Amino acid sequence: MTSPAPDESRRHGWRIGSIAGTPVYIARSWPVIAVIIIAVFGPALGRSDRSPSYGYVVAAGYAVLLLVSVLVHEAAHALAARARGHSVGRIVADVWGGHTVYDATRSTPGTTALVAVVGPLSNLALAAVAWVLEAGVTNETASTLLLIVARANFLVGIFNLLPGLPLDGGQIVSALVWRLTGRKGSGLVAAGWLGRVMAAGTVLWFVGRPLLEGENITMFAVVWPVAIAFFLWQGATQAIRAGAIIDATAGPVRDVLEPVLLLPATATLVEAGRSAGPASTGAAWLVATDQRGWPFGLLDAAAAAEVPAVARATTPVGAVVTSQPADWVVALEADAVLTDLVREMSERNLPVVVVIDVTTRRVVGIATADRVNEVVGAALARRRRS
Repeated sequence: MTSPAPDESRRHGWRIGSIAGTPVYIARSWPVIAVIIIAVFGPALGRSDRSPSYGYVVAAGYAVLLLVSVLVHEAAHALAARARGHSVGRIVADVWGGHTVYDATRSTPGTTALVAVVGPLSNLALAAVAWVLEAGVTNETASTLLLIVARANFLVGIFNLLPGLPLDGGQIVSALVWRLTGRKGSGLVAAGWLGRVMAAGTVLWFVGRPLLEGENITMFAVVWPVAIAFFLWQGATQAIRAGAIIDATAGPVRDVLEPVLLLPATATLVEAGRSAGPASTGAAWLVATDQRGWPFGLLDAAAAAEVPAVARATTPVGAVVTSQPADWVVALEADAVLTDLVREMSERNLPVVVVIDVTTRRVVGIATADRVNEVVGAALARRRRS
């Protein structure tokens, strides 16, 4: 088993192993939930005929079993994603439960729903197993833990099936809307708004309802639902924003492409001027190519302008070119959408790319971050007005 790089461990937490090749981490925030469980349930689980520490030991055992439940939940997501052909980056257990990171680039509504539903179903299965086992044990401590695990997994499974992002049920709703409308972004927006409803409902049910009924509730009974609601609201808001951006980038790539004039690096500046022509000045990007005809740099207009007129006939284009990273050439399908281009530019951290047709290998244009932001911004503005 290979060890993760030091920066990876610091970023994700403590690596405790792997599942089907996927690294599993416990985030450094997870001990917070363990401490809360021990502090809250320890006194309640205490027994007068046992050691004073008995309740806290049982609560610690529950915290460990809850961690196992979280990892089973996330492992179900990971295995389903892998079975559907997606690469899975990591599984992380954290203070909010856990999350599984997988590449959903080429996902479909059906796969999205499948990967989402297996998580809560695994919790419900664990609840059933714990109930069955509890019926056959005679040890009181084991019986107590199994009952707690059964009830907790049942509640977690049902809660995660609620129809709002970032819950798994929200992913299912998002996939359904995506399937019906053909727009992934619309699914995220719809499920995100439902997630906000779930957040508000959590506070109203666990805090507002008892107060309206005149019940006395503890500070913990207030803080914990509010914290969960805050987490739900944040996730829902992120989903709404992501959905809006996905819809705004659903148009064809050609909407952001600008014309390109390819010039051999050996061509002189005089030849470059003739090729561009006075009428096309500023209308096309001048891109230098190597001996194979492969784009490798942009003509630096300021540097070219400083070359004396008498030297322009002997100065090659390659002398006034700003070289670009090797991965600045992006190959896309003819029917690619802007989302595909934005993803490539983001992953490569590039402000400008040359786009080629993946089939013909011909250059079809150049895209810049400024032009992409302009088109996406206009699309988002139209969306807000509609």
